[in-house]
Amino acid sequence: MRMLIVTLIGAAVAGCIPQSRRAQIDVGGGASVALIVSPMFGWHSDWHRKLSIKAPKGSLEIDLFEDTGWWRGSNLYRHESGLYVLHEGQAGCIIFSVSPPKLVNDPAISCDKSNQTVPGGTVKADTSSQGFPASRFYRDFQYIGQFVETPHGQKPISFIGADKQPEAEPSDIL
Repeated sequence: MRMLIVTLIGAAVAGCIPQSRRAQIDVGGGASVALIVSPMFGWHSDWHRKLSIKAPKGSLEIDLFEDTGWWRGSNLYRHESGLYVLHEGQAGCIIFSVSPPKLVNDPAISCDKSNQTVPGGTVKADTSSQGFPASRFYRDFQYIGQFVETPHGQKPISFIGADKQPEAEPSDIL
């Protein structure tokens, strides 16, 4: 009888363990970039978050700052050098390569906003060789899209590509 009670309690607890969810984008060459969220314990939408990079030459997962209500989305960019940038808004930028997957510290890549926009908010007309539009806010960046929390949806996170929605301005880095 005691074993049955322990088994039932274990099954009930296991059913309450939050599941991780992911939003993923293929960036070419067999590589993909994903943002993975796992709910923190509670009834609110606060998240443990990870950046996942998978490519033919390996994979890498990077723990990001936990979201306790501040996160409004993360913009994904491709720098003209071929490196990628995940702009976390007030949590700053993460620079990485996908082939092979690794974090990169490159002082030549700046997440300081540039004066690239012109009156009226129009964007420079050029695009990268991969067809991504030039960023309205960052020099030498092409905007791929944004990872965002999906409110009240079956899937708590999604990726919205540059072809579906224009670049949202990330908040300033703290």
